[in-house]
Amino acid sequence: MSSTQAIQERIDALREEMKAARIDGYLIFGTDPHMSEYVAQRWRDRAWISGFTGSAGTVVCTGEKVGLWTDSRYYVQGAQQLKGSTIRLFRQEESDVPDMCEWLGRELPKGSVVGVYGWTISEDMFEDVRRKLAVYGVKLHASADLLENIWEDRPGLPEEDVYQHDVRYAGLSRQEKIEHLQKNLWSMRADYQLLASLSDIAWLFNLRGNDISYNPLFLSYAFIGKEEVHLCVDRQKLSEELTSLLEEDGIKIVPYQSIGDLIEKQVRSDDRVLYDPASVNYALAEILGSHARGVHTADVTRRAKAVKNSTEIEGIRNALVKDGVAMVQFLYWLKNTWERGNLNEYSVGAALPQFRSRQAGFMGESFSPIVGFRDHGAVIHYSATESSAYKLDGDGVLLVDSGAHYLDGTTDITRTVALGEVSPQQREDYTNVLKSHISLAQARFPRGTRGIQLDSIAKRPMWARGLSYTHGTGHGVGCFLNVHEGPQSISRRLVDAEIEPAMVNSNEPGLYREGAYGIRIENLILTKEEFETPFGRFYGFETITLCPLEPALIDPSLLNSEQLRWVNEYHQRVYSSLSPYLKPEERRWLEEETALIKH
Repeated sequence: MSSTQAIQERIDALREEMKAARIDGYLIFGTDPHMSEYVAQRWRDRAWISGFTGSAGTVVCTGEKVGLWTDSRYYVQGAQQLKGSTIRLFRQEESDVPDMCEWLGRELPKGSVVGVYGWTISEDMFEDVRRKLAVYGVKLHASADLLENIWEDRPGLPEEDVYQHDVRYAGLSRQEKIEHLQKNLWSMRADYQLLASLSDIAWLFNLRGNDISYNPLFLSYAFIGKEEVHLCVDRQKLSEELTSLLEEDGIKIVPYQSIGDLIEKQVRSDDRVLYDPASVNYALAEILGSHARGVHTADVTRRAKAVKNSTEIEGIRNALVKDGVAMVQFLYWLKNTWERGNLNEYSVGAALPQFRSRQAGFMGESFSPIVGFRDHGAVIHYSATESSAYKLDGDGVLLVDSGAHYLDGTTDITRTVALGEVSPQQREDYTNVLKSHISLAQARFPRGTRGIQLDSIAKRPMWARGLSYTHGTGHGVGCFLNVHEGPQSISRRLVDAEIEPAMVNSNEPGLYREGAYGIRIENLILTKEEFETPFGRFYGFETITLCPLEPALIDPSLLNSEQLRWVNEYHQRVYSSLSPYLKPEERRWLEEETALIKH
């Protein structure tokens, strides 16, 4: 049976379930009960029903049609993976594309019912979709999980071990973090805090796990009062030693799936419970609302996690030195191996963790590497397979986006590599991307600045030449946590979160010529205080990633003296920081790659 046939059979089976449930439309968001970006195998329902494997998108199924809405990162991938199926791709950021609610309003008659599994949609999203559908006279219903009966080999809940994240890396003990949260309860005149975000829980309790690929997280909830703390995690995931440590710290362990029973048991009707409706699913919010007074507020842990403490910053710097050494060794190997003709995109991606695993504290990749040669580089989140991988068999540019987890920090880096001869157009495009990268790296901005303002600063050099890109310019990065971390974001989206000192973000402008090649340059940047004037306090960025740029793709004639100085000073710092850890031949190569560039 072909994959297209299998997808159609699944859609047909879903429609039978919809009929039995008296539902006219069904939404599949592809997330888990914690609104995670990346999910355990059990909740990869969007991929199962559609064949689309991107990390963002919504499948909408009616009795007659099926659509997939996704963002610009996955336009090319979506078109490829849905090819031959009956699923229509909707490019949700394009102006002439209806959103899913508008589309459903057109497709379904008034009085129709749209279902969604209440444990896999946030309360915020549920209410937003409900309001939008109501305009068309369509109702939204929190239904049962309609895939449960038709997904025959559906994976169960993951059962990976949970382990301690040492305070020498975390900087603060879990008792200190919990006390901070409990002080917030007092100041907010609240009785409890409900946490559902897996990264926030892992950070708060100084614990890590392996339930989700590329994310050191474990399935859990936390319910914290002024006097007692409950962690909902299955006890078999905890060693006896870790269980004892948690209990010594006054933490009560409750089974993961008992969160609803715990709330019902603990709260009284007049208790005020803080929770974030963007991370708590609708079904759980309904349970909470029927037993206590829910108070909508952003989790206090989000900002605390995003603003790194001094120990975390030191650890991230150490991790980036190690990652820089691994990247230089990888690039040296790549440049000296590719012409033999035995490498392809897949084998290059597989080699990356081999170099990183030599470094102390390596804990795995922070996401699946993106390795795109020639036109594959224009697929923003391209994922090579053994069958789809291009062979590195001639001139072209190779985009390599990768990252790692170390015990002391998480990394994310993109380098665009010249293989063989490059064209004047490729050099011009790379240099224009580099100018945007430098523009953000050198930005100075007043306290209170949001990412949308910095996004314009980054893009200005490209906009001046009629160039642009549609993905975000930067995202927060966790400390041995998620490689994508909020609340802050540097993008064209209006995210109401300040860019604050001690936050770590990515700086990754790009340029993509569909059918030809893609270019992206990504470093991590640390926000720091710069100066104070009568007009306020001003911040800036320190580039903390250490890895050479591609000199073969830099056209110095397109750089002004200040931009060229930035490149040369950055390369000097890369060489001085990494050369002590390299073999003589690697050191000589790095010296050449970071040699002074002149006009």
